[in-house]
Amino acid sequence: MDSNVFFLPHEIIRNILKRLPVKSLIRFQCVCKDWKNLIQNPSFIVDHLQQSTHQNPSLLLECNGINIPLPWMQVIQNPTDCWLQVRGVQNSPSNNFLRNAGIVGSCNGLLCLETNRYSQPPLSLSLWNPATTAVRHVPRTRTAFSDFDDCLTGFGFSPIVNDYTIVRIYAKSYDVVTEVEVFSLNRGTWKAIDIGNLKGVRLSSETVTANGAIFWCGVKLVGEKEEGEGNIDLQEDEDYIEEAEDGVVVIVSFDIAKEVFTVIPRPELDYHACMKLTVYENKLAILCDIWELDDEIPYMIDLWVLDEGTCASGQTWSWTKRYTSSPLSRTLDLMTIWRNEIICKPHSEERDDKGRINVIYMMNLTTNEVKGYVMPYRDYLLRIYNYVESLVSFGNNYVEES
Repeated sequence: MDSNVFFLPHEIIRNILKRLPVKSLIRFQCVCKDWKNLIQNPSFIVDHLQQSTHQNPSLLLECNGINIPLPWMQVIQNPTDCWLQVRGVQNSPSNNFLRNAGIVGSCNGLLCLETNRYSQPPLSLSLWNPATTAVRHVPRTRTAFSDFDDCLTGFGFSPIVNDYTIVRIYAKSYDVVTEVEVFSLNRGTWKAIDIGNLKGVRLSSETVTANGAIFWCGVKLVGEKEEGEGNIDLQEDEDYIEEAEDGVVVIVSFDIAKEVFTVIPRPELDYHACMKLTVYENKLAILCDIWELDDEIPYMIDLWVLDEGTCASGQTWSWTKRYTSSPLSRTLDLMTIWRNEIICKPHSEERDDKGRINVIYMMNLTTNEVKGYVMPYRDYLLRIYNYVESLVSFGNNYVEES
C-alpha cells in the first residue's frame, strides 16, 4: 500500500457497505461511479438483504387511527441493550395513496398493498419498498369481480424462479374457492390457473410465505352442502381459525414455481385451539392458542413446525411440537414470531390514566420469559408483520444465494 494514497480493497468496501442502512446506501451512490455500480449490482443487493435479514430484522405494526402520518410503525430491537425503538414509516409526497392502504404481505423488504384507487371492487394492488420509497402499481385483474362474493390475496417470492407472485382467490357461494388468478412480477401480467386441489375448500384471509410457497388456513368441506344450510364458522374478524364443525381444518400451500396448490393436514391436536400461521426458522409453523371450556385448564401456547414436506417435496408432511409456554396469567392474541420471540397483543383492551394503550408482549422461546412493551401511539393495533429493509427493486429480481 502506497503510504501517500489511501486505499481500501474492493472486498473490504463491499463488506462495509452491505452492513449500512438503505437510506445511507442511496446517498452513497453519489460518492463515485464505482460505488453506484456496486450498490445497484444484483449480487450486492442479495448480500445486503441477507445481512439485514440476519442482523437487523424488524416488525411492521399496522394501525388504524388518525394520529399518525401513515398507518404503519417500524419496531427495531437495539442489539446492544435489547430496547425496542419505534419509528413511523416514512412516505414520499407523491405516494399519498398509501395513507389508506392495507398490507397483504411482507417479503424481502417489499410490501404488497391493497388500496381503493378505482373506487370499485376488488381492491387495487401495489408493491412498495418503504426503504427506497419505490412503488409499482399492479395492473387490474381480468376477472369480473361482480361474479363473486369474496376475494382473498396472497404474496410471496420463489428463489427457484426468481419471481415475486401475487395470488388472488375468488369465491362464490359458501366462500368455496371458485377461480384463481396469479400475477408474476417477471411476466407483468395476470393469468388464470386451475384450482386443482382447492375444490370444496374454504380459506381464511390470513397468509404467510416461506420457502417459495404461500400458505393459508382453510377448511375442507365434508360431504355436500345444500342451499340454506349453515356456513362453516371461519372467524371473519380474526386471522386465525377455530375448530370447524362441518369440515376438516387444513393448511393450503401454493408452490410459486410450479403454480400448484397442495392441501396439507394440520397437526394432530388433542385439545381445542385457535391456530395462527407463522414462519419459524424459515419453515411454516403454527401457533396454537390452547383453550378449554373448563376454567381449571391453564391458558397456554404451543408452537408446531412443519419439519418436512414443503409444497415441492411430495406427500410427506411431518409436524413437530417445538415449544409449549408456561401457564399464562392473561389471554393474548397471537401475531407472529420475530427473532426468537412469539409476538402477541392483549386480547382485552389495556389502559392507563390517559386512555387506551398499545402493548405488545414478547415471549422468549428459549427462556419462556414474557415482557410487555408499551407502544408510543394509541391508535388501534390491527396486525404485525415481519419486515426487513432492503434495496430490492421491481426491475431486477434475483435468486438468493446460499
